[in-house]
Amino acid sequence: MLSIGVVESVYGDKAVVSLMRHSACGDCGACQMGAENMQRSVEALNPLGAKVGNRVTMEMADETVLQAAFIVYVIPLLILIAGMFLTVYALNYFNISEYVELYGFLVGLIGMAISFLIIRKREKKLTASGALRISIVQINEEDDTTCLKRI
Repeated sequence: MLSIGVVESVYGDKAVVSLMRHSACGDCGACQMGAENMQRSVEALNPLGAKVGNRVTMEMADETVLQAAFIVYVIPLLILIAGMFLTVYALNYFNISEYVELYGFLVGLIGMAISFLIIRKREKKLTASGALRISIVQINEEDDTTCLKRI
């Protein structure tokens, strides 16, 4: 996935880049863009030596974006559904028939909330390990409107 931004600061082999959020971007947390503000700053590897004020194209591997989307969206949904069905099955097994669906839904929600907490905790480790790596792949001209071409 490619994004365009402007370098705010540089330190060592990394740069802080201000960019606009994509409409397709979700809350995976890789670039800290889950907030309502459409402009965010992200830390990116700076192998090209971009300087403050440069307009740059950054890339995050497509596999990484898909993996992050799966973790954030699909796993909690599966836990919600599994919690609902397992609770309904267990309550029916013990001949409890009142509010079975409500209890199933509540247990599913609690499971989903716990999965979000676990994912959030693991996100910090993934970011620190470089698994959610964002790199500057091109320094663009100021008037370059075609800078989203794949390099």
